[in-house]
Amino acid sequence: MIGLIADLRRCRLAADLYEFQEQLFRLMLEVEQRRSEISRVVKRLKKPGGRVPRDAPELGTELDPSDHDSWLLEAEVFERIWRQLKSIGDALAWRAFGYDRRIIVALSRNASPGLMYGKDGLARERELIEGAWRDSRQFVLHHDLTAALRVGDLSVFRDDGSVLLHEVKSNSNRRIKRQDQLLVDTSMVLAGEGALLPSGFTPIRTQIPLVTNMRGLREVLGLAHERTGIQGGVVSPGRAVVAASQYTATRHYREDTFGDRFSTELARCQRKIGMGSHGHTLTMTSLDSVVRWPTRPPWAIYPVAPEVAASLTADAMFFFVCMSPDVIIDRLSNAGVRAEWMQPLDGSEEWTKPLLRVMSASGNRMLFTSLTPEAIAGLMLEFIDLRSWCRQVALMLTGDVPAGTRPWPCFTDEYKVWA
Repeated sequence: MIGLIADLRRCRLAADLYEFQEQLFRLMLEVEQRRSEISRVVKRLKKPGGRVPRDAPELGTELDPSDHDSWLLEAEVFERIWRQLKSIGDALAWRAFGYDRRIIVALSRNASPGLMYGKDGLARERELIEGAWRDSRQFVLHHDLTAALRVGDLSVFRDDGSVLLHEVKSNSNRRIKRQDQLLVDTSMVLAGEGALLPSGFTPIRTQIPLVTNMRGLREVLGLAHERTGIQGGVVSPGRAVVAASQYTATRHYREDTFGDRFSTELARCQRKIGMGSHGHTLTMTSLDSVVRWPTRPPWAIYPVAPEVAASLTADAMFFFVCMSPDVIIDRLSNAGVRAEWMQPLDGSEEWTKPLLRVMSASGNRMLFTSLTPEAIAGLMLEFIDLRSWCRQVALMLTGDVPAGTRPWPCFTDEYKVWA
């Protein structure tokens, strides 16, 4: 993982991206083949009297190979490895598209395609990728290597700077009109027209530059790795982070004391930013989030060292970030936005329901909308500067956004953070 992330960051030319994608493809196909073989064994053992096939792969543990649970563990491990490689594929996509979040959002609105191993049309997709490079030195991004890109099969980066979305069918008679229409609709949205159906969201790039508190996160993660494995700190007014390096922590804590020490440090940092009540706290974690949310930036593009980015991807390092709910309300008020929390902030928040209602007066009208926890996650896990985030919210409530639009605001110059 560390090597892959370092290699990707060294990519500058189309040739670099092509060679990196070939390396990632080989790794991904190997892992997917392994997952397919493990799945076959699991299914065989579920049957009455089922036995392990003679050509089954070897277990990566010393557990009993005839035990169904041994293979379930093997399946979980390789599913995790697969998600981590997918996360690297997402980083490749962000890099190839110049860290333009609008494109990632637009291309993520479809069901996950699943495994590419054994997929009909894979050979044809590979032929097109290799042919485009051989014949015209055009880099073609393979969407199956990512978790985020779910519209179309390929993105062809052409010499004039444009990108062509391509849906590949080995048999043209099997083309699906819905998929073709999805490509057209997505292209229209990226050209500045229309909304992302069926959600109705429209990616809107504002003129507000993305400002973050990433430096504070980087410092806390570094100290956690260098010192005792647990480190907390206040990274901006009303925002604190507590990080853990599990590799380092094993040299300083027993298994039964690690959790207590982490909880104590988290409580200390929460008090420092004025979060005294356990029933009114806003806390989110990096744990087990790899490719769970396709529109989030992958850890591999965070401005941290490759070994830290790899550790975050593998949950060998993790962090909890907490913000004072009252500070968020106050800063929104300073930006001319009235706000109120719609759910108790006690750790029981329902992720699919609105979390924060925001309102603003425009002339004789009162404009309002609500934000889900995932909308707040950008503020929290991407360490967006609170003042910049409040300006973005206020802008969406000015009335300048066309009526009926569900805006998905994107900051300008975002590439300066991730690149």
